[in-house]
Amino acid sequence: MNNEEYIASGMLELYAAGALTPGERVEVERMAAGSPEIRAALMEACATMENYALSYAVEPKPELKARVLQQITGEQPVIAEEETPVHPIYKDYEKDSSPYKWMFAASIVLFLLSGFMSFRFYQNWQEAEGRLAVALASEQTLAQNYRTVSDRVEQQELILSLLRDEDFTPVRLKGVAAHPDARVMVYWNPKQKQVYLDVFQLPEPPAGKQYQLWALDQGNPINAGMIALDTDKPSVQRMKEISTAQAFAITLEPSGGSVNPTLEEMYVMGEIKS
Repeated sequence: MNNEEYIASGMLELYAAGALTPGERVEVERMAAGSPEIRAALMEACATMENYALSYAVEPKPELKARVLQQITGEQPVIAEEETPVHPIYKDYEKDSSPYKWMFAASIVLFLLSGFMSFRFYQNWQEAEGRLAVALASEQTLAQNYRTVSDRVEQQELILSLLRDEDFTPVRLKGVAAHPDARVMVYWNPKQKQVYLDVFQLPEPPAGKQYQLWALDQGNPINAGMIALDTDKPSVQRMKEISTAQAFAITLEPSGGSVNPTLEEMYVMGEIKS
């Protein structure tokens, strides 16, 4: 047990209250002699007990003393209507020997001990709760980071498989004159009619708007699905099946999509190289 644990054990407060056995008192004194930290804590505990007992020491009322004597002797005490105050010669001796004062002092000591132990318990509980909250937050962060990394690895594996599959044709969609920075990649498998979309750069759509992918077949636009932009998740997503096409394009449409593309809101377009 280190010095901090020994100080927090309550042995020093029990020593100050006189509640230890002779052997335990010797042990406390030995520990205090070998550690300045424990010795300072012991002196503080003794001073606290002494100051508190002196501050709250109260002389019992004469009526209380009379009632107690009556219960002990069974006699009815005679109390004069007007009594002249008597100042005992051995006042200090009577104070020290009064059982009521010892009982009161003992109750104060027990109160202090219980309060001190309650405070220690509450302090330790708060510290443990704080450490638990930090551990839980760290665990949640690690789990979130793991999911993010796992999703990215899964997406990279998907893109690698698309690039290695000879049946998939990569189609690069470049930004039009009004949006030169926009870039999107489409992976199309005409045999299986599969279309995958990888968004490199598209501006955040305004409220009530959504991007829509189109396949152009013989000049006719075919709805290839709505694009979900989520910065917290990988951008590769599977679109609607397309069997024939000569090009792909993306336009900005009202949320939910349009039957026909809004050509004035076209952002990217790319032809399929044979």
